[in-house]
Amino acid sequence: MRRTKEALTQALVNLVLEKRYDAITIQDLLDRADVGRSTFYSHYRGKDDLLLRSFERMIEALDQAMEEGGPGNSRVAPVRELFCHVGTFRAFHSALARAHMLDRLYQAGTSQLSRSIAHRIAALPPGRVGVTVPLPAMAQALAGALFALLRWWVDCDAAYSPEQMDAMYHAIWRTT
Repeated sequence: MRRTKEALTQALVNLVLEKRYDAITIQDLLDRADVGRSTFYSHYRGKDDLLLRSFERMIEALDQAMEEGGPGNSRVAPVRELFCHVGTFRAFHSALARAHMLDRLYQAGTSQLSRSIAHRIAALPPGRVGVTVPLPAMAQALAGALFALLRWWVDCDAAYSPEQMDAMYHAIWRTT
């Protein structure tokens, strides 16, 4: 199952780099990934579902990579990891922007990351968070801010390094 999902995700990425997202058919994906139609539909409802769920898996993997930073990690979100990833796949990101898919992806990413941000904030020692904002609201705001910064970064043509963006984001977090 994991291999099938990876093959479909890679097929989608490659096809998006070759032609417009809207022009990609399920048959294109099946042919490229060498996957049968019934197998595809046993995992996904369609092309957009494949894209969104693949993005969620990628966010989860980046989030887990950040967790492996070890104890004492004061970061609440995998900013550096996400910005490095988007920087590496700029052409793919640009193609999705042209297809008007970024809002849906960023919404899915915000939802995904707000849960892990809430978990990390809840695990902080008492008194670390001095703001009286309810935890779910704070986590949603911080996750949304991350994707707002990502959009700004891309629009500014990546004027700052992923490490600088991580520092900026976490400076914002520390002021809350």
